[in-house]
Formats: sequence, structure tokens, C-alpha cells
Amino acid sequence: MKQLLLLTLLTSALIFVCAQKKVPENALARVGDKYITAKEFQYRGEFAPHPSYPSHDRNLEKILLNNLITEKLFVLEHGRDSELAANENFKNYLKGIKEQKMREQLFYEKAYHTVQLDSNEIKKRMILSQREYDLEFYSIKKDSIARALRDKVEANPDKRVEVFDNAWGMENRPKWTAKWKDPDHVRIHEALFSGPLAQDSVIGPIALNHGDWIMMKVVDWRDVLLMGGLDAELRHKEVIEKVTMNKATLAWDKYISDVMRGKQIEFNPDVFLKLAELTYNLETAADRAEQQMVMRNFWQQEDSLLTAADLPSEELFLQQPFFIIDGVTWTVGDFRAAIASHPLVYRKRTADRSAFYEQFRISIADLVRDQYLTQEAYKIGLDEDVQVARTVEMWHDALLSTYERDQTLKRLGEAFPDTTDPSRQQNLKKAFDNYLEELFAKYDDAIQVDEELFNEIELTNTQLFVMQGQVPYPVAVPSWPMFSTKNTLGYKTLSK
Repeated sequence: MKQLLLLTLLTSALIFVCAQKKVPENALARVGDKYITAKEFQYRGEFAPHPSYPSHDRNLEKILLNNLITEKLFVLEHGRDSELAANENFKNYLKGIKEQKMREQLFYEKAYHTVQLDSNEIKKRMILSQREYDLEFYSIKKDSIARALRDKVEANPDKRVEVFDNAWGMENRPKWTAKWKDPDHVRIHEALFSGPLAQDSVIGPIALNHGDWIMMKVVDWRDVLLMGGLDAELRHKEVIEKVTMNKATLAWDKYISDVMRGKQIEFNPDVFLKLAELTYNLETAADRAEQQMVMRNFWQQEDSLLTAADLPSEELFLQQPFFIIDGVTWTVGDFRAAIASHPLVYRKRTADRSAFYEQFRISIADLVRDQYLTQEAYKIGLDEDVQVARTVEMWHDALLSTYERDQTLKRLGEAFPDTTDPSRQQNLKKAFDNYLEELFAKYDDAIQVDEELFNEIELTNTQLFVMQGQVPYPVAVPSWPMFSTKNTLGYKTLSK
């Protein structure tokens, strides 16, 4: 009787908390004080690989919904006392996820939502989207050379072709056919497809990324006309999307330039060299054992190489100044703390040591840039943004529930100590299924589903693994939740 009373009080408390919490847009299910939105359901179902379940009778959708509900149940049951919740690496991971999403929302606030399209420009871009260019081009890797060529072109605009031809000669020039749909750098795309270009037009040099430039000449061009109908409708939509994103990207670049204006990183050369060498050796190590050997060697060498006197401890090295920016000194310890939640992102992967050192320097510049952008995001309250909160909750619940699932299996497995018993896996699965039944029974009154909305969602059986580029946390969504293959529903109706 006492257990029944406690259970009733628990579920009543959960329902009361739910009533106080704002229901998110397109809420598909509620589990206690937690929600699953239709968008999250679709993303979790489409953007991560899943087992090949039969797809008849909405089997895939039902299994996913049950597993997402189970995910939330594990958090309700174990979240408050979970060892993982207190783990510093877990906290840093979620901090990194949160601040990455904040920067993404900052992009929409400061760039994407500021774009205004002109119908005449869209018409012009629609026509240009049917154009292809045959180009000769040169990649330039030195800023000084690129700027010298740019100055020559600007001083002699009527001699652009001559400047281009004389710079590299006439033989064996790289050639390239550029099409509107190509995933080119935004500055290349805008240079080629924002206005018509005639034969022998010379474009650039155009600055791309750190130290990368391109200079191009139009050898020939042609129009590949759309046949109208659905193709034209689709292209019109694509043109609007691409023009919007390109303008937003350029506006974002300007915003970043404004935020970072006057800020220059000044490295401590000795410390930079040591950390670059350490990182290179760790990155190129064949396995974990070799990485551990690299770390041991590094700290042994530090005793005599870092300072004139013997370095007595690791802590003293962490106190060493690494670089200065905007009058602020970053120590090695500050740098280590920063990369705990923002792993370094390398623009290019290389096995060459000197090239890696340059990429290491650029990745630190990107890290510092993101620190300043994150500060701007906090200033305008994006840490309280709904999308930021939901993203953090999604990752928190997915990771914590997976950890607690594994801990539960480990505890249940202690009842079957004979690992050679051929029936052990079957017995363990049965014990886990029984545990899930008890969990669902315990929280039965706290689970509600909008079945009408659920029936509108259809997942494809296509296996995708979606990743974002050039961000510390590239995986778009947590992995497919794996608790059971239950494919029946029978939940209370979600009240909104």
C-alpha cells in the first residue's frame, strides 16, 4: 500500500511539473517533464543509421518512438543519481554542444535573418543558374603574391588578361568547368554567378581561407537551359535558398571581422613549438599505447627544455603563457580548459610536420574566434534560446540514458556469471525486457503521445549519417536509441 501511494505521488508530481513547463512547438510526446518534438523525432530517425527493421505497418516509426520514450524514462529514473551527470568530461561535452548551438543561433540572428531578397535579382540569378563556365585558374598560396597580382590588375584594369597570362605562362594551365550547382566556396560562386561574364574575363585574385587565393579566367561559357515545369520550379526554389545562404555567409564573415577587429594573437614561440610538436606526435601516433608513450616522453623532456631551471611539475608548465590576444594572456592551462569543451578543428589534415604546425596555429585562431562569438551569443541571451535548450537536452538524455542502460545491463548480468553459458544472452535479454516493463508500468501515467501528429510523420528506410563541417561537434544527432524492438503503442493522449 505504501509503495502504491509513493508511486501515485511520484506520477502526480511529474504531471504537475509538466503542467508548469511550457509545451514546445510540435510536441509529439511527453514523458514526465520531458518532451519529444516532431522535429527531433524526424532528425533522430533520418540522420543516424539504424538497424534494418521491417518497414510495414509503420514499424520503424513505432520502434523509434518507443525507444525515444524509453530514453526519457531512463533519465527520469536514473538521471539525478547518475555517475555520468557528475563526470567533468560529460559536463564539458554538453557545454561544447550548447555553445556550438549558440553560435549557430547567433549566425541566424546576425546574418541569416537579416537577408532581404529582391525579386529582380532572383530573376537574374535564375537565368545565370543555367550557365556553365570553362575556366583556367591558379591557386595562390602566398598572400604577398596574391596581393601583388591584385594591385597589378587594379592598376591596369584593361590589361587583366595580360596580367593573368604573364603570371604563369601559357602552357599546362589548370582547367575547370564551373556549374551553378557545384559546392564551391561562396566567394567563388558569387564571383561567377552574380552577373554574366564574357569570354576572357579575369576574376580575382579572390581571398578564400587562411592563405588560400584563386585567380580565374573565362575561356568559354554556355547556357544549359531548363525545360520548364517541375525542373524550373525546383531550380527557382534552389536559387532562393542558395542566394539567401550566400548572402548570409558573407554577412556572417563581416560580422566576425567586426567582432575580431583589432585582435591579434601573439604566440609565445617556445611554448607554441612544444605544444605543436606534442599535438603532432599525438595525432600521428598509431594507437593509444603510442600516445601514452608520447605523453611520457613529453613530460620527461619538459624538465630540462621548457625553462632554464628544471621544471618541477606539470602544474608549472600549465601556468606558462601560451599567447596574448586583446591584452589578455592565455596560459597553457587556459588553453587546455578551452579545448576541453571545444576540441580543435583542423581545416586541412596533413602528415607533413611543418604544414601541421600551420594548421595547428589556424585551429587555435578558430578556437579563439569562437570564444569571442560565444561571448557575443551570451550577451544577447542565446544561452536561454529554446533551440539551444532542446539541443542540449536531446544530447544529455541520449548519452545519459545509454550510459545507464549499459550500467543496468551490467547489474542484471551479475545474476548470470557464467559467460560460457550459451543461454546467458537470452536470459539477460529477458531480464532487461522485464526491467523495461516495470519502468513503463511505473511511469505509465506520465507518458502521453499525440497520435494524430505521429501518424503524419513518415520515416524513410534510407540509412544516413549526417555530419556538419568545420565544427567541434560534427555529428548532427545522437545515435539511434537502442533499448528494445517494441513496436506497439498504447499511450495516453497528449494534452497541449
